Amino acid sequence: MNGLQRLLPRLLFVAIAAFVLGLTSPHTGTAQATQTPTSTTPEPQTYVVRTGDTLSRIARQFNVTTTDLARANDIGNPDNIRVGQRLVIPAANATPPAAITPTPTLTANPAPTTTPDSTAAPSGTPITAVVLAGDTLSRFAQRNGTTVQEVVRLNDIANPNLIVAGTRLIIRAEGGTPAPDATTTPPDAPAAPDAYGYGRGISLSITGQDPAQLVQTAISLNVEWVKLDLDWRTLEPQPETYDFAALDTVVFGLSDARLKLLLTLDNTPSWARAAQLEDGPPDDFAVLARFAAVLAERYAGRVAAYQIWNEPNLRREWFSEAHPISADSYAALFTQAQAAIRAADPQALVILAGLAPTGFNDGVNALNDRLYLQALYDLGVAESADGVAVHALGFANPPEARCCQAADGVLTHFENRSFYFRDTLDDYHAIAEANADDRPLWVTRAGWATAEGAPSAPNADFVYATYTDSLEQAAYVVSAFEVAQQMKYVGPMFAYTLNACQTPDARPEACYFSLLDADGLPRAAFNALKAMPR
Repeated sequence: MNGLQRLLPRLLFVAIAAFVLGLTSPHTGTAQATQTPTSTTPEPQTYVVRTGDTLSRIARQFNVTTTDLARANDIGNPDNIRVGQRLVIPAANATPPAAITPTPTLTANPAPTTTPDSTAAPSGTPITAVVLAGDTLSRFAQRNGTTVQEVVRLNDIANPNLIVAGTRLIIRAEGGTPAPDATTTPPDAPAAPDAYGYGRGISLSITGQDPAQLVQTAISLNVEWVKLDLDWRTLEPQPETYDFAALDTVVFGLSDARLKLLLTLDNTPSWARAAQLEDGPPDDFAVLARFAAVLAERYAGRVAAYQIWNEPNLRREWFSEAHPISADSYAALFTQAQAAIRAADPQALVILAGLAPTGFNDGVNALNDRLYLQALYDLGVAESADGVAVHALGFANPPEARCCQAADGVLTHFENRSFYFRDTLDDYHAIAEANADDRPLWVTRAGWATAEGAPSAPNADFVYATYTDSLEQAAYVVSAFEVAQQMKYVGPMFAYTLNACQTPDARPEACYFSLLDADGLPRAAFNALKAMPR
């Protein structure tokens, strides 16, 4: 006997019982109870929470507000609903639900809907906006160009200190204009594409970290931007099964502190690629596009920009049996991911991958980054992106130095322009100018390495880390920000990196660049960056 056959007798019994109770009492709690002829108010329906549901999503399905749904079920935390839970739908506005397509399984509670801006509405229709996680009524009103008093009046809010994330509130009635005293440009909203000028930032990884402590450390550095180097492998360990708990804490904490966020997507899970010897892209680029869309929808209004991949001009970052290392391969990956992000969050910026600065160009182990960038312009991909990224590393050469005169004590890594911070920036700017692109460059990696405080001595490939002590590293990082700020073509710039020594999956050489040493103690560069005026 299958499951349906076993359930039929129970369903028949329930139906008969419901019919009998409907004849004897007009106040039954079942969703499909028969009503007495004299009743004009529909009885409340019920709904069983399914995998992927959020309270706000269920509310939209039944045409009720999240607040009313939470109140009807005595829910204090709208994020805290569980699969299988039976919810009472307030009867006044309840309508039969539309078919619900299950969303991917999450191992952490889904974040509330995060649509930051009001949507256009026909004349005569109230304009509404969604309350974001962490919103106060004041913050909500400011972001949407109105006042607290107006929001309270339009929504008949009894307690202005109690608003629920995911609730959709009226901000203007019947197509009205913004309140006269309101701030119409939200201070924390992402700027329009290409609008970002110079800004100081830090890159970091959340893998294996205490997310709450990481937030506080990043905030203490007095930067404007934070670049999160995501490990796709840990965020989606199995297809469409996600673990966003730590990332939620970091994204919400930093965005609530008014820091602008750039998320870099990298590190393909093993289930998405056949080649396993080194890191590389997924065999099917649509898999990354799907993951990017999930992120963009989840963090809409909180993440300002996304960067697609890291150093795809190196074999160790682009080892693939399906897609050869080339600008054409990366262009195809970028195009799909970019489209997915824009569809999920039209306000988010999407920028190119930072390329490894290298004069090496054997077509197997590495491609020259300058030639690679020009190829992306030739393909039309660079112009379609919201920004061109550059990795401007100084190796052991000071930020103001030019190729190719070795500094004192520097024995290698001075013979090529790719070893110089300033020359790399100038070369990228020249390529952009030659392609009629006057947008600021996104310096998504800028740093100097030191072997001091590292767990092991560098090998010959990274011997330049022995030429620079921790005090020189600090001086170079500060000087680089000062140099970049004077350059008209530099936009957001990120020091590389905060915590690579503590990141379990980071390559050993990354620790040489870290602002925290192997014991988690601040290097001189950490304190120097912290002391810089904002």
